[in-house]
Amino acid sequence: MVRFSTKKFIYFSIIILTLIPLVSSSLSFSFSNLEKNNVSEEIRVSNGNLDLDLSFLPDIDYSSLNNLWYNHKIEMLIITPDGSAFVNAIQPLADWKNEKGVKTVILSNYSSYEGVDDADKIRNMIKSYYEKENVRWVLLAGDAGNGKNELPIRYVYNPDVRSVDPPESESIGDNYFKPTDFYYADLTGTWDSDEDEVWGEAPEYNDFGLDEISWIPEVYVGRLPAGNSVELETMVNKTLKYETDPDVDDWMNNMLLAGGISDTFFQEPPDGEDESKLTTYIWQNYVLSEMNFTHLWRSTYYIPPDPKEPLNSTSFIDQFNLGYSTVIFAGHGEYSRYLDQSGTIYTNNDAQNALNTNKPSLVYGDACTTSSYDYNNNSIGEYLIKKKDAGAIGYIGGLRVTWYHVNDDNLEKLNRGNAKLFWKEFFEGKKFQQGRALYDSKVAYINSDYYKGGEGATYKEWERKNLLTYCLLGDPELDIYTNKPKLALNPFTENIYEGQLVSTSIKDINGKNIPYARVHLKSSDGKYYTAYADERGLVRFRLPAQATEFYNVTITGHNLVPTHFNFTTIPDNYDPQLLRLDVIPEKPSSSNKINFSIETYDNMSGIESVYLVLSKDNFTTYSYYESTNSYEENNDVFTITTDRLTSGEYSYCIVSRDYANNTNVFYNSGFTFSLLKPMIDYIFISFSVMIVAIIGISVFSLFKGLQRYSRVVKEIEKLT
Repeated sequence: MVRFSTKKFIYFSIIILTLIPLVSSSLSFSFSNLEKNNVSEEIRVSNGNLDLDLSFLPDIDYSSLNNLWYNHKIEMLIITPDGSAFVNAIQPLADWKNEKGVKTVILSNYSSYEGVDDADKIRNMIKSYYEKENVRWVLLAGDAGNGKNELPIRYVYNPDVRSVDPPESESIGDNYFKPTDFYYADLTGTWDSDEDEVWGEAPEYNDFGLDEISWIPEVYVGRLPAGNSVELETMVNKTLKYETDPDVDDWMNNMLLAGGISDTFFQEPPDGEDESKLTTYIWQNYVLSEMNFTHLWRSTYYIPPDPKEPLNSTSFIDQFNLGYSTVIFAGHGEYSRYLDQSGTIYTNNDAQNALNTNKPSLVYGDACTTSSYDYNNNSIGEYLIKKKDAGAIGYIGGLRVTWYHVNDDNLEKLNRGNAKLFWKEFFEGKKFQQGRALYDSKVAYINSDYYKGGEGATYKEWERKNLLTYCLLGDPELDIYTNKPKLALNPFTENIYEGQLVSTSIKDINGKNIPYARVHLKSSDGKYYTAYADERGLVRFRLPAQATEFYNVTITGHNLVPTHFNFTTIPDNYDPQLLRLDVIPEKPSSSNKINFSIETYDNMSGIESVYLVLSKDNFTTYSYYESTNSYEENNDVFTITTDRLTSGEYSYCIVSRDYANNTNVFYNSGFTFSLLKPMIDYIFISFSVMIVAIIGISVFSLFKGLQRYSRVVKEIEKLT
């Protein structure tokens, strides 16, 4: 018989006690591997009959969606002098704006707002609406002035003409205080931070060394300079005809460019300044791909490429009277005429007698003082915008002296930079609404390389002047034609379901995408919504979850005839489906977060939310995780990541809900997983057992030693 010593027994016991937890762990992981499920395969056969109380699901947030339809925000303000005559004259334009989906209100009660003067009160009124609504457009329907039937313009401190060497003077008005409607567009600048009632000062003149203007407009501003309701009605009727019943012809696809001589070889500096270089650049880089054009020119030495025709008074008047959608004159100006170093080209009398009947133009006057609508009523700009059924549909020009830079080979400074960037924004940026093109070109100018390089700066008085003095006469929201308008294609030919996120492209009948098209929907119960397409013509909007709802649709946009369609929503009675489910990692433990990738399907109202429900007691109790689509989203794949879970046996199910509130629960017996304690836990237990065993054995050994010592003592006592 083999004797098993105490020492061997002790070592054997320690080994056995240490291995027991590890063996248990190994067996558990083995069984876990055997339980692995092919979840994706089982989905096809497993819409289980789990009796799950879904009262835990939060309500769908219909209120935010419905609020967009029932409480649409104001997009445009029309401001008139106090009195019913002006309000009545402008009302048809406001009605049309609302009909096409630009929610518009007429305001004449600015006197009830705080402010040191009427201009300040008007601006504070605009700010109030801007902060709580969605205001983008502001139309001042009244001439500039402080009279009963006028709307004031802001005069800012801008001594540009006195800042040059030698000092110069304005041809009209004050040399230090200059008018601008930019005051109503920039709503974040202080305009008078030192409270000295000297407005728009540069840092040099501000008590705190601050610029009182922010230079980034929040809204697009235009003005109809009506001195009475009859003049206002004339401009309103011209605008409405342009938008709703235009004289469709080739003029809509034509641009007139006229470049004169700013100075000759015989002036200082003796280099010659030919504006036909600018007009050539514009047609070569922006117009050529969009429109036909006529180029009128004269110069000191620069010879533009063909096609070109000589510029003189007769040629400009004759061409203008033929009718063009867009016009630019570049040269010199006074309130009463266009001119260059060779003489007068066009006068305010010519403007008053313009013959481009039913073909009004967007006119850009790259020159001084051609639109001094605050000072007198007979400037070229004011005559053209007030001309009945002819003249201009929009006029952009300087209220006072403007500046150009000699030797501006890159056409980037002051007048040339302003004009070039306006037409770049208009054509390349697809910003065909005249107010948007103007104010966005101002932002583009102060963000240009000329400014970034340091040569251009808003502390320079002449730079401030050019940014402030070019203002718009006309409706800022008006879209300018660059071609014959066409009807829109019906984008609603397929079934449209209640609650659906509609995503479609707006095209004309030739299949051309319409950038920034406007889609206005109005239901039979009075709710309405306006959606805007992006630059590619893609528009997205979600309908309320109301079945069999009838919608009238008006589509407007660039080079579109206002086009009307309708559709009725179809009930969504179908439950959403589950296509795929992936669980990562495949063998989770309590040290992992678990990712569930859930692919769903609902091509009607669309998926609103997906829930992962977890339970350790067969869904008697449970917890859940959610992932949702906002009303602007239509995702089909959702990723849900759990927290770190405690160990144990879990069952789970997937709940999917669509925007029509149809709900489906996905579950079968294979929707389970086991979470085991991490290996480190077992190692800890093993070491704990080992320590306890060592302590126990040590105590046992000590006890055995004491017993032996006791026996030895007794034997010694016997011997003695």
